[in-house]
Amino acid sequence: MRILWLWRERGARYALKRALLRLGHVTRYDENWIRANDTLSPRDLAQIHARITRLQRQPVISLVLLIESPSAAVLRCVIDSVCAQLYENWELRIAGHSSNGPDVGKLLDSYAGIDARIKVVADDVRGMMRAGNAGLSDASGDFISFLAQTDQLAPHALYMIVEEINSCADASLIYTDEDMIDDQGQRFSPHFKTDWNPDLFLSQNYFGCLTVYRRDLIVPTGFRAGFEGCEDYELALRVIEQVAPLTIRHVPYALVHRKLPTVEAAMEPGVALRARRALQDHLDRLGVRATVEASRSGNYYRVRRMLPIVPPRVSIIIPTRDRVELLRSTIESILKKTNYPNYEIVIIDNKSTDSAALSYLAGLAEHPHIRVLRFDRAFNHSAINNFAAEQCQSPVLAFLNNDLLVINDGWLTEMVSQAIRSEVGAVGAMLYYPDDVIQHAGIVVGFGGVAVNWYNGRDRGSTGYFHRAELIQNYSAVTAACLLTRADVFAEVGGFNESDLPLTFNDVDYCLRLRERGYLVTWTPYAELYHLESVSRGDDMSPGKIDRFRRAQAYMAERWAHVLSNDPYYNPNLSLDEMPFALAASPRLRRPWRSGAQSTD
Repeated sequence: MRILWLWRERGARYALKRALLRLGHVTRYDENWIRANDTLSPRDLAQIHARITRLQRQPVISLVLLIESPSAAVLRCVIDSVCAQLYENWELRIAGHSSNGPDVGKLLDSYAGIDARIKVVADDVRGMMRAGNAGLSDASGDFISFLAQTDQLAPHALYMIVEEINSCADASLIYTDEDMIDDQGQRFSPHFKTDWNPDLFLSQNYFGCLTVYRRDLIVPTGFRAGFEGCEDYELALRVIEQVAPLTIRHVPYALVHRKLPTVEAAMEPGVALRARRALQDHLDRLGVRATVEASRSGNYYRVRRMLPIVPPRVSIIIPTRDRVELLRSTIESILKKTNYPNYEIVIIDNKSTDSAALSYLAGLAEHPHIRVLRFDRAFNHSAINNFAAEQCQSPVLAFLNNDLLVINDGWLTEMVSQAIRSEVGAVGAMLYYPDDVIQHAGIVVGFGGVAVNWYNGRDRGSTGYFHRAELIQNYSAVTAACLLTRADVFAEVGGFNESDLPLTFNDVDYCLRLRERGYLVTWTPYAELYHLESVSRGDDMSPGKIDRFRRAQAYMAERWAHVLSNDPYYNPNLSLDEMPFALAASPRLRRPWRSGAQSTD
C-alpha cells in the first residue's frame, strides 16, 4: 500500500528505490558522481591558489603520521598526498615503528632530505599512544592532526580545513567526511557525516580519519596510556569537555581516503571495553549519572542515564475519538508493559459518539491513574494537545497517538532519562509498523520539501547508514506520535502551532522552535513501540485533506526556509528528493574558492 502511494505521488523511480531500500539496498557513489561533484578542475585549482593568498589566517598545520611497519609503497602514498597539498603551510612529523626492510628507512630519509617540512621524529616506538606523543613533542603547528599510514589526503584537504578556521575564529576542533579507497584507486563507501551531534558522539566515534585540533587542547596531555586501540576517541572526549559546541566544526567534503577491507570488522573485545571505559571516564568527569554499555550490534555504545531517586511524574496525553478497539489496545499495552513508576494517563476525547467508545471512556475515568477530559471543539491535533498540557501538573509531558502498542517495558524510563536533561527539549522513540518495518527513527527536514521519517521502510533490526539506526543521537525533529518534552520547555516555546499547523508538521515545527532556542532533540532506539500510523484519523493525502496538507507545506517552507535547505544532522552531499542517504545529484556544498567568501578573524 505504501509503495503504491509513493508510485502515484512521486513516480515509478522513487517507488522502486523505496522498495529496494526495504530489501536492504544501499546506494554507493561511482566514478561519474565523483567526476561531476568531487573533482577539481584546472579552474578550481587556480581559484584555490588565488584564494589561499587572500586568507587572513594561514596557520601551520602539524600532521603526525603514525606508522607501524609499513611497506614502502603504502608509505609513499600517504606522504605524497601530503606533499601534494594546495595549502603549503604544514609540517609532517613521522613517528612509530618502521622496521620493514631497508627500503622504508631509505624512503623516509629521502623525503626528509628533499622537504624540510618532513621530519622523522621516532622510528622505533610501538603503539599509537607512544608514537602519537612522540609526534606531538615539539610540534610547531597552531593546529594538529593525526594520520594513519593507510590514509590519503585529497589535495584540497588542508585548504578546506584552513577555510573553516578562517570562517570560525574560535574553531577548536574540525572534522571532515571520508571514504575508502582500494588498491586500484577506486573510492567507495563514502561517510557523509552529521554536523556536531553530541549524543551520537557518545554512541560512536564518528569524527573519523581527519580530525584537526587546536594545539593548546592536546599538546599538554597527548594520548593517555591504557586506551590502546581507542586513543583517538579518549583524546577527543577530553577535548569536547573543554570547548563550546559551536567551536566543533564539520567540513562536509570527503577529504581523506582510507585503505581498509570492504567488509567491516567487529571491534576487538579489549578495544571495545577500553572505549567504553574512556566514555565512562568522560561522563564521570562531567558529573553525569550514567553507565556505558555495548550497543545492540556490540560495536558501539549505549549511555544508559540514571533517573533521580524520585522519578518525575509523567502525564501521558492521548487524544482520541471513537475507535475504541485502538484506544483499548494502546491503554492496555501501556498499563501492562511500562515499568516506569510515576505516571498518569490523560485521555482527551474529541467528540466521540460511538456508544462502545463512550462506555469504555466512562470506565477508564474510574481508574486511579487515568483521567478523561473532553475537547468539544473542531478537530485540531495541536489545539487538543495544547489544551491537555494546560490541564497537567506533571513536569514531563508525553504526547502519544491512540494507535500505539508498547514493545519494551523500559520505553518510558529510557525516554524520561533523556527528557530531563537540561540541554534536551524533546525525545523521540523507535516506531515500527505492525509488520516489523521501521516507521520512524528520527526525521530529516528539507526532504521532499519539508520532512521525512528516516529509515522508513527498512526492516526492524536494520542498522542504517553507518549504524545510525541503532544509536542514540540528535536530530532536527522527531514525530509527536510518541514524543516526550518537559512542561516548562513546552510552555517556553508556546506549545504546538494550532493556528497554522492543526495536524501536519506540527511536531516538526515544535522541534525546530526548540532548536531555535538552543535545545537538543534526541532520539533513542531503546524505546520501541508499534505504530499503526493514521489509522484513526485517515490518510493525509485523501482528497478532503490534501488542501490542508498543502497549506501546512507552504507555511513550513516559508517559516523554516533557512533550515530546510540544510539539516545539520544530515549532509549536503545526500539527497533531499529521492531517498534518504542516496547521493544528491547536485550536492548543496559551499565552495568558498568559487564564491570568494570573505574570511573573518
